[in-house]
Amino acid sequence: MKKYPYFSCSLPINSEENIVGVAKIISSKIAGNIPFEGLEDYIYEEVPAIYINSNILGFEVVIKGYGGEKGYYLEVNSHPSNNEPDDADEIDIDITRYIASLLEGTLGINIKYGEIKSENYISIIE
Repeated sequence: MKKYPYFSCSLPINSEENIVGVAKIISSKIAGNIPFEGLEDYIYEEVPAIYINSNILGFEVVIKGYGGEKGYYLEVNSHPSNNEPDDADEIDIDITRYIASLLEGTLGINIKYGEIKSENYISIIE
């Protein structure tokens, strides 16, 4: 049987910026400055969230959270418009480590390594 990948990332980050500022930083680093939008769409009901309204290489990109001590989460997942073939099994592929490596050292955001480390996402050498 064929395998069809479902990619997912849930990267916890902190920033002194508001959600729009975080979106600009992340877009400039990994999304070619494509703007985020949809704060008023309430895609996660009570949790503030914004997204890129484009299918980027088959991914949807969302930033959600309240900021402050709770921080934000950058979510990158297979876009809902991607249909898995009928003759394929879906397999989950976690790309959190990859996205973390792309954002490592980006000014204006801090990856919450404690949370990532506890989930065994990446090895941290200090």
